[in-house]
Amino acid sequence: MNLRDLSYLVAVAELKNFSQAAEHCSISQPTLSTQIKKLEDYLGVDLFLREKNAVETTEICREILPIARRILDDARSIRQIAAHASARHRNMLSLGAFPSLASYVLPEYVFRIKQHYPDLKIQLVEEKTNALVALLLDKKLDAALLALPVEQANLESRTLFEDPFTLAVCADHPLAEQEEIDLNTVAKENLLLLDEGHCLRDQALKLCHPSRFVEHDFRASSLETLRFMVKNGVGVTLMPSVAVQPDDPDIRYINIRQRPSRQIALVWIKNHPRGELLETLAGLLAYKPLP
Repeated sequence: MNLRDLSYLVAVAELKNFSQAAEHCSISQPTLSTQIKKLEDYLGVDLFLREKNAVETTEICREILPIARRILDDARSIRQIAAHASARHRNMLSLGAFPSLASYVLPEYVFRIKQHYPDLKIQLVEEKTNALVALLLDKKLDAALLALPVEQANLESRTLFEDPFTLAVCADHPLAEQEEIDLNTVAKENLLLLDEGHCLRDQALKLCHPSRFVEHDFRASSLETLRFMVKNGVGVTLMPSVAVQPDDPDIRYINIRQRPSRQIALVWIKNHPRGELLETLAGLLAYKPLP
């Protein structure tokens, strides 16, 4: 009994047709039938009831099928681990981050990683959160910097730092001289947001209820565009601390009394073959980048 025989067994059980199963497995029907018969002889049981125009599984076959599928799944996992090990030998790490974080933390993080792993080649991926999660689940990305929570049971995360929000206003805005502000007292300001799909947009809408703010029709693709619009008096926005530029004379960043923030974490798929390295990197990156 081998993996090939189990794949033939599963194919016939699912397709209920020897010809179609043979085509699915890219072999001839006589060869498939012979291998199934050998498997039945080896196990000492009938696996299929062969009627003239139909193939049905026997009761014992239905008991065996879940085990066979699990074995085949485990075999695929072994091949995936081997593929990741091959990538490890190439000394490559793929690291993702979402746009409202990437340009502010990746330069410093890559610098830190290279100090400890000078020969490690780092491939950077900047995508929206949903795309990064899909890449992680498809094992096309080793790890990603994401805002918690991440609602996927088969991903694990290590918190790196807390990223507080401030209210950004232009320098001549009536609120510009405030040291601290309560979001509940800020009524009917034009709220500038990122475009759909950005996690920062969702976070801002949770904090700034529509009854307190007027959402502006303008949609930005980056925080830098939002910063430019705020400078020109178009509206106000929530700015994460990693993106604050305190020396800019045209904009003011006001602390928010409710202390809203986002938690940034390093996230990877469970049982990642390079999990030990990713744990080490999480420890290495687990403090807030310098502004």
